[in-house]
Amino acid sequence: MTERIDAFTHVLTEHFYDVLVEEHDFKGLSGSPSWLWELEPRFEDMDDYGIDKQVINLALPPIWQGMDPEEALPLVQLANDEVARLADEHPDKFIPVGTLPFATDEYLAEFDRCVEDLDMAGVQVFSNVDGRPIDEAYDGLFGRAASADAPLWLHPQLGTWADWLSEYMDHRLFGWPFDTTIALSRLVFSGVAVEYPDLDVIAHHGGAMVPFFGGRVTQFYETRLEYPDNYPGLDFPDFEKSPEEYLQAFHADTVLGGSSVALDCATGFFGTDRVVFGTDYPFGPGRGRRPLDQAVELVENASLSADERRDVFAGNLQDLI
Repeated sequence: MTERIDAFTHVLTEHFYDVLVEEHDFKGLSGSPSWLWELEPRFEDMDDYGIDKQVINLALPPIWQGMDPEEALPLVQLANDEVARLADEHPDKFIPVGTLPFATDEYLAEFDRCVEDLDMAGVQVFSNVDGRPIDEAYDGLFGRAASADAPLWLHPQLGTWADWLSEYMDHRLFGWPFDTTIALSRLVFSGVAVEYPDLDVIAHHGGAMVPFFGGRVTQFYETRLEYPDNYPGLDFPDFEKSPEEYLQAFHADTVLGGSSVALDCATGFFGTDRVVFGTDYPFGPGRGRRPLDQAVELVENASLSADERRDVFAGNLQDLI
């Protein structure tokens, strides 16, 4: 059977959660979150759906919102230690990825520790940091990650929304992909992608809106070049290719709710060599079983050659890490 590596899954550990609640007064979850750290059901689900390994990173991005970076540093270090521990204890099942919610000098040192001492494949970053855009909030990390050949797993973060947007969960349902889209756009138009062409970014949810609106990106860019007087003060980096091509150099996962139309859009835009299999496990119906089923079926039934299918299931990620 074709090897399958799930490139985007989440964990907590009980010890980390206890520290989060007791020392940081966290109240963001109701009920027991033990399903995020119970391993036997996870292993059973992996076996049932033929998942050979999971990339694991820390769950619940809103944990970090509003935290003082200096006060949060020991908690971040604990989170990374715990994820690395799980991978050390189960090297046949897990590939560890760290989490970096901030990018001060202390957090850049933590990045070094993650990839050098903890042997992590890369780090998870967020689409915004307390409302600051990704290119500003993580300035200093991009060159470091490119030099270390360590991918950034880009997870959306809650933005500044009107209160009513949470009424039907739209702030996560559509707000998170929107924030991912803005983050990828900022990485291009701020010049990060130009300055660091070797930077690897894995965008959650199939690259969000970017594949669908790639042509719109180019059209807007060309319009602004053609009529500069209409857009005073707007400066672009020294692009050597179109903004759309810079966006196409990112990577995307298959966390698409089982939508074949969305997968066709993602593979058509990024190419089958830049899409990685991912499920968002253990979130979703059945504590992640339904998204697992959907993602496996999605790739198995996609209009891909046998080689392309192998690449999406495992080969593309293996090339990255």
